[in-house]
Amino acid sequence: MNELVVNLEKTVCDIADALVDIDTSRIAFRNYKPGVGPFGEPQLLRRIAEILDSKDIYRGKVRTRRTPDFIINDSWVMEFKIIRPFGDNGSEAENWSVNLLHPYEGNVSALVIVENYL
Repeated sequence: MNELVVNLEKTVCDIADALVDIDTSRIAFRNYKPGVGPFGEPQLLRRIAEILDSKDIYRGKVRTRRTPDFIINDSWVMEFKIIRPFGDNGSEAENWSVNLLHPYEGNVSALVIVENYL
């Protein structure tokens, strides 16, 4: 394991701050309204990784993958789920809560974090 281990609370706060940065940048994803909402999971995670990588504590230590979504500093492995109760047009998305709780057979939680995965 690397000498520099980032604690979970700081990592989660930094990811939340990155989401706010992306949202307030008013950059649109494709032809949708500006903000974080319309981004697909891979595109959003790539943007978060870029922001984290700009900080010394994470520089060169954030990797995105298909499974798991994020590996940070060889200390944290994270899987993300995007929750979208409403579409870009303001209408309610069908089955969003079902997909959050049970997106696929065998899934038992909405947040999965595994320490010392690598």
